[in-house]
Amino acid sequence: MEKQHLTYFKIENFKRFDSFEMDNLGQFNLIVGDNNVGKTSVLEALTFDEALAQWRSNLISTISFRGFFNYEHSIQPSVLKDAEIWSLIFKETDKPIIITMGGNIELKSDLSLISYRNLTRAEQFNAQLGTINPTPQLWLKQNLQVGTTQFDPQLVTAYLEDSSQWEYSLYTPFIAVNLSYGADLVKFFYEYFNVDKLLKKELESSLVNLIPNLEEVRIHKYSNNYEMLCVTLTDSNSIYPLVRFGDGTVKTTRILMEVLLAKNRRLIIDEIGSGIHFTRLIDYWKTIIQLCAKYNVQLFATTHSLECQRAFVDALEDSEMQQYQKDARNITLLENKEGEVQAVTYDFEQFEYALNIGFNTRGGVL
Repeated sequence: MEKQHLTYFKIENFKRFDSFEMDNLGQFNLIVGDNNVGKTSVLEALTFDEALAQWRSNLISTISFRGFFNYEHSIQPSVLKDAEIWSLIFKETDKPIIITMGGNIELKSDLSLISYRNLTRAEQFNAQLGTINPTPQLWLKQNLQVGTTQFDPQLVTAYLEDSSQWEYSLYTPFIAVNLSYGADLVKFFYEYFNVDKLLKKELESSLVNLIPNLEEVRIHKYSNNYEMLCVTLTDSNSIYPLVRFGDGTVKTTRILMEVLLAKNRRLIIDEIGSGIHFTRLIDYWKTIIQLCAKYNVQLFATTHSLECQRAFVDALEDSEMQQYQKDARNITLLENKEGEVQAVTYDFEQFEYALNIGFNTRGGVL
């Protein structure tokens, strides 16, 4: 099923939220709010995938990004027990997570954590066919409705002792704030870019804005078991590791790689401006927005920085960028005295005006 851009999103019984919704979404969405208001949880919810096995993989990955596992794009779920893992995702594990989405396609999904003995006979039979003995006791069950079409429930194991049986995709459309350079970036490049000349050329042409004399991005082996993502330059005969150009360049490279892979889908970035010098933020935003537009990627990103918000607006005020203003949104998260979180969506004109008059767009307590 082709992924479509969202205009409305609601999730219930997820993390800290009894219920949370956002409306009037655009293609480029910047989410802001106070500490601990749930910005990252909103991003994690947006990793929803109609394929249940992939969504489970995305959810476990986001737990890993928070440091619960030793994460190098491999998962070691045996660190935690079943109930401990899923209590990090479900607010109440005896109730379903319910997602409602609006856009070109209306979608509703509920995800339940269910014991094997509570499955129907048909589900138990199918579960036995798809697993090794003994059959795992904990299962995820999803009921999915797209438009007026109700699909048969999907069922996957919530957790497997045998990690070799763990269904996992290398690609998760989520960039965590604490992801810097790591071995996973080399694996990522090998998996998707080293085998696709056109995709690799697109990455290199985008990186020229950061490394003006860049010639090629490539992997270089420094020893028998140590490889790094490197670049060659037009004015040098040497090979330079990407980390030589600083954390901001590493982060931007990771984002550009992910945008290229997220064609026609969502990409989620936590603290998008972190590690980027304030003098580079405007050009940084231009590069990301233009590439997202080219590949029809719907961007959801968080920031706590007023400078990053200001640069988002300044980038879109440039004459070559004004065509994207109609698709830009600032979404401010506000918490009331009861601890409920509400989202207020500003279109570009409203957001630009609010910043210019000094109105608080960074969230807080109602």
